[in-house]
Amino acid sequence: MSAKVKFFAYFRELFGAKEREMPLGTGATVKEVLAILCDTPERRSEIYDGQALKAHVVIMKNGAGIHSFQGLATPVGDGDILSIFPLMGGG
Repeated sequence: MSAKVKFFAYFRELFGAKEREMPLGTGATVKEVLAILCDTPERRSEIYDGQALKAHVVIMKNGAGIHSFQGLATPVGDGDILSIFPLMGGG
């Protein structure tokens, strides 16, 4: 089983890629995917504020925000696409 993770804006530099294919076990969650991705203190500090996501970090699963599912406990299935990007404003 695998999922694709896409990175946007400065997260591309932080994670060193535009996207990454993630092999996952059955029952994997967004939190488990992030645990694999945040393999350095720098990466972890950009994504997390303690145990919670930083307020400016947006994570979507197949185009919908994970907050509309189960947050970090959202299951990630085979072929799912997670997108990670900073909250952006415009004017």
